Amino acid sequence: MSSIADADITAVKNDSLSEVKKKSLFFRNTFINLANLLFLMIWAASFLPSRYDAEMRNGLRDFKAFGVVLIIIEAIFLIYGREKKRNRAARDIAAFVYAFLLIWEVGVSRFNLLPFAFVPAPENVFYVFYDDYLNILEGFKSSMILILLGVFLALFFAVILGTLVGWVPRLTNAVYPIVKAISTVPPLIYTSYIVLIMPTFFMASLTVVFLSVFWGSFMGSINNTAFVEKKVINSAKVLNMKTLPMLFKIIIPFNLPRIINNLPINLATALMTLTAAEMIGATSGMGYYVRVSLTYANYTKAIAGIIFIGIVVSLLNIVIGLIKTKFVTWQY
Repeated sequence: MSSIADADITAVKNDSLSEVKKKSLFFRNTFINLANLLFLMIWAASFLPSRYDAEMRNGLRDFKAFGVVLIIIEAIFLIYGREKKRNRAARDIAAFVYAFLLIWEVGVSRFNLLPFAFVPAPENVFYVFYDDYLNILEGFKSSMILILLGVFLALFFAVILGTLVGWVPRLTNAVYPIVKAISTVPPLIYTSYIVLIMPTFFMASLTVVFLSVFWGSFMGSINNTAFVEKKVINSAKVLNMKTLPMLFKIIIPFNLPRIINNLPINLATALMTLTAAEMIGATSGMGYYVRVSLTYANYTKAIAGIIFIGIVVSLLNIVIGLIKTKFVTWQY
């Protein structure tokens, strides 16, 4: 009996030691890694003498804004990597970002190796978010109103019309080839023409965003409806469900995961098209901010605007992922 008890005690101790080792290894992987080494190297590089500061007329901005950005990135990295299954991915992503920022900091801010007229220092770029945040937020608000309204209207009509067309085989055969041909035309081709003929830029931008999302989503809705599993339809028919309830209570909810999965692509396409439209004839918006900066050869603000657009797209994709997790609990 005592030998069995000793064996049980030994097993418990081994499990405890194994758990401690796992936690220790996880701690080391999270804090002692290449990503954090590069993070510290960027901070260390900021203390080196700056040729950029000596050679540029406007000099080098304070490191604080860039430092805040680094701290935010590090916080996201640590939060994202808390789960063991995502720890390695978080380290790799952070290492890549820090490596890029380190090369930028050392190559431009410290040694000024690249053409200073076209490649501003990271300190100066990220300082724009502090110095010119009112204009950036104004452009963000203007663009988001158009993006959200245009994408919503496009998806609303595309899903309803596509579901109706996909439900009727005769309509599918007649409409689908036409939609397929139209959807292959890049929206950027007709963006400038729409901006020219519309009475206001708001209507032009809304139309551009709508069309950039509508045709692809319309074609996708036709496909989704045409290929819904027959057993789902047959089960609804057994319950004597009429056509409209069938479409709106069975077919569209059944295809909801596909619709949400395509949202990142739709948003990216809409934002690309809207940005192009704003760079042609807008008086506000994120694309307008970049265009004005480039017009006056203010490449510091232009790069800050480009980075901001990338951040907005990333945040929108995160929001879409949260919506999918919260409201779409079924997959197939």
